Amino acid sequence: MATKNDYAQPVISTEQVLSELQGCSPLQVSKQLINMELHDQRDSLAVMAQIYDEFEQGGNVTDELVKPLILNLCDGLLCIKKLGLKQRGITATRLVSEINNFDYLGSTTTEKDQRFEKQRLDADSKSHQDDKGEYIRTKADAASHTPDNYMEDVGKKTAYTDAYFSDKKRVYSELEVNDRGERKQLRRNSTSYKNELEAKGLNAVERTYNNDHNLPLKHIFDEYGSSKALSVADLRDAAGSADNFDVVSQKINKIKLDSSWSDLKQKRDNLKAKPKLSAAEKKTLASLETHVNEATWNKALARESEARTAVESHLNQKVASKLTADTKLVKGEALKAGSKAKDELVDAGIGELIILVVKTVSFELKDMFQNGITHDTGCSSSIDAFSFRMKRALKYITRNLVNISLGSFKDAAMNFVKYLVNAIVDMFVGILKKALKIITEGFNAILASIKILLGESSGAEKADAITKLLASTVVTYIGFAFEESVLGFINKLPFGDVLSDVVMVMFTGIASTVVVWLLDKMDLFSVKDEKRAARVKEIFEFRIRQIKQNTDAFEAAALQTLTQQKLQFRRMAEQMSLAIDSDQNVNASVYAMADFMKVDLEINTTDDFMALLVAQDRIEV
Repeated sequence: MATKNDYAQPVISTEQVLSELQGCSPLQVSKQLINMELHDQRDSLAVMAQIYDEFEQGGNVTDELVKPLILNLCDGLLCIKKLGLKQRGITATRLVSEINNFDYLGSTTTEKDQRFEKQRLDADSKSHQDDKGEYIRTKADAASHTPDNYMEDVGKKTAYTDAYFSDKKRVYSELEVNDRGERKQLRRNSTSYKNELEAKGLNAVERTYNNDHNLPLKHIFDEYGSSKALSVADLRDAAGSADNFDVVSQKINKIKLDSSWSDLKQKRDNLKAKPKLSAAEKKTLASLETHVNEATWNKALARESEARTAVESHLNQKVASKLTADTKLVKGEALKAGSKAKDELVDAGIGELIILVVKTVSFELKDMFQNGITHDTGCSSSIDAFSFRMKRALKYITRNLVNISLGSFKDAAMNFVKYLVNAIVDMFVGILKKALKIITEGFNAILASIKILLGESSGAEKADAITKLLASTVVTYIGFAFEESVLGFINKLPFGDVLSDVVMVMFTGIASTVVVWLLDKMDLFSVKDEKRAARVKEIFEFRIRQIKQNTDAFEAAALQTLTQQKLQFRRMAEQMSLAIDSDQNVNASVYAMADFMKVDLEINTTDDFMALLVAQDRIEV
């Protein structure tokens, strides 16, 4: 974008205006002044058109898109763990930005890399996972890590079944319906009833009940067992709640086994999609399609959602009660969070110091090569100029060490809070945990958004900045999902962990750059119109100040010229009047007046007059 000086008015001095008016007659002065005013008007219209062209054409695509993309590719190379640059916050993008925007009048602040912060949080979450061992289903609580206390579970099932049957011999299955929408009837299992069914050639497992865990014990153990706040007994207790029991046929229970309904449906869909099945797979698929129709699937999946909500609520209440009652639990996580924040404080401080030195020295070197070693130093000697530059750089670095220290300690305090909150969030389960995770992972984005809201920019600019910030954050998280789902095969290659990291940084960096560029082009909040209006106001206020300065010179020169011409005209008029009163020849005065007024007299001599008489029949005066 053009600078303000590109729109500057030509500076007009009194001498320049006098020069323009030099030789003008009183009749020509006004016309010359009008032309000067009209010239300024035409120039102002051209300025307006130029400002609109700037915003219509936008910035240079190379600067806005191509260069950031190349820098993001470089970021991918700099993120290699062995270089140790990423954990110190050093990236190619930031280095170039800091060097290009360096100014001795500015101050240094610490920066956050959203991608790296997300990686740190993910690594922190992995460290919080509690290893409860392998799930083992047994009728005796033979191992402390076994979530299935068989006898306790049997007691809860029996209580639920007795309440469901009450005094009835027959009940309806809670999930199974036939194709006509009729609920399936079930009876308690007994030898007499079994013999009766077998005598009729019917299968007892399809007509007698089982009490089934909607979310199986193994499923709960695998999905929620990583929480440090939950014990095996807590998981077992949640699995055995009445909200997780369903009375179904023995046949359905045998088909389902340790799967949830969602897992079982996914298994069925995968088998149906396979081009070729083994004999065992064909048998499993046939059993599922025979005994579980779509109406039963729909009812079972809806019931699973209810059971999951109840189980997660039960477990989250356990976590909340333990966090308030067990001070050692929170204290232990606080100590770990403090240790991580301290380690990152050291890394971040070193990185900020490196960037501070590099950008300051780079500025001095670039300035020496572009403008000469003595430029802007006030020194005539190259040696003195070089010494001055080094002292200036050292002074700036020393002064900004305080800013770096304060910024690093502030970041360390925020990291401590973030890691402690993340540890607590990782103790919860399910939807609540996911909601809290969004807040934790967006911690830096939330702080940046608050900072934007408290700024002095307009509402549209704030909305635009926050939208771009959130879009970049979302793209970063999508990038991590992309890494887990698509780039997993890279880890299997030689140096796969390095390649995966490089590709990840390149992908998220390029995607973020493109998204922000597209948002800028879309201009959702009409920021371009607002900035254009502000630009027009800024330029024309600047031009008005210049016009006022030029007008002062304009008026002074015009008054001086007109005053001189008035005095000259008065002298001529007096000479002409004196000649008339003295009955003398006034031709000399007339000719002088004509020259003064720049009037071309057709008759200057007697011969001219006689020629006119000959050429015309009559003369009109």
